[in-house]
Amino acid sequence: MASIVVGAGPSGCIAAKTLVDQDEVFLFEEHKEQPVQCAGLISVSGLKTLGVKPGDSLLNNISGARFVSPSGKSCEVNPGKKMACVVDRRRFDERLLSAAKRKGVNVVNERVVDVAKGKVKTKSGSYPCDKIVLASGVNYSFHRKLGLDHPKNFLVGAQVDLKMDFDPDLVEVHFNVPGFFSWVIPAGDYARVGLCARGNPTPFLNSFLKELESDGRLKKSKPANPVYGIIPVFNPKIRTDYGWVRTVGDAAGQVKATTGGGVVLGGIAASCVGEKNYEAVWRDKIGRELKLHLLIRRLVDKICEKDVDLLVDLIESGSSSLNRGGDMDIASKTVKGLFTNPIFLKDLLLNTPRLILTLL
Repeated sequence: MASIVVGAGPSGCIAAKTLVDQDEVFLFEEHKEQPVQCAGLISVSGLKTLGVKPGDSLLNNISGARFVSPSGKSCEVNPGKKMACVVDRRRFDERLLSAAKRKGVNVVNERVVDVAKGKVKTKSGSYPCDKIVLASGVNYSFHRKLGLDHPKNFLVGAQVDLKMDFDPDLVEVHFNVPGFFSWVIPAGDYARVGLCARGNPTPFLNSFLKELESDGRLKKSKPANPVYGIIPVFNPKIRTDYGWVRTVGDAAGQVKATTGGGVVLGGIAASCVGEKNYEAVWRDKIGRELKLHLLIRRLVDKICEKDVDLLVDLIESGSSSLNRGGDMDIASKTVKGLFTNPIFLKDLLLNTPRLILTLL
């Protein structure tokens, strides 16, 4: 018998590589090239945790971020050292897949058409197994067939590549989309410009591009490589372990609600799939962080509904703490740093009446 992983994205590759220490593993991927549905910004600390080096997938190193409100108020968080990597996601995923192959994982380039206890089926045949891991992204057809929990709340992302004026060291975060934000991510000689929305993202993206054009930042080039993707919103109540079948990554909704990123925390969960008590183990490692990201997202949304400038002011007052110990993935570390920063606490106290009004 064997373990079978369905889906060869980052979480699937990490899960397969983990399981091969216990069993023969078959990793199924229907695409010959993984579809790209990600901005490709991954924290340096997260890559170290996963034991992954970007290698030839690296496009740029990022040291900080600039946060911008619709009124034009902005602030900068910049520790002055490499904090994140911008990667070519297709090459990055290929590196993870190659690492799984080197570890002994059997990669099958076929589409799984059916999943049942003890076997999976493809058009060419049936594969017996004693364990199945669904790392099938936002395709929840097998979840529904088997009666498994799955995310039901989503964001939709849209992104294009553009030649434009930008600071190569800084990501830009523009709070100009209800319930999320727009971004400008330097990726070498071009920038990835995109956003997420709770509905159709295209009108918001077109509006943002016009804004950049009116600011004189766009060079004479047309948007290229349009990318659209569905991003699940984390739900702490979703069950991911049914004994013989487990879910991981986007298939389990293990995604940061603050940024929509799932490579690092989904990868950490994937490294736990071989544990006897998978559900308890991954929740112990990252469950609190995912819940905290969700809480932060809800608070930010509340503030942005009424007073985005307040949010930028608070980020600015906490920038020294964020420079010293902010973390893109481990939200508890960031929050702890802010609440031990006297400047931030003073500013928070002074703005308490304003903050209360935005949250009511």
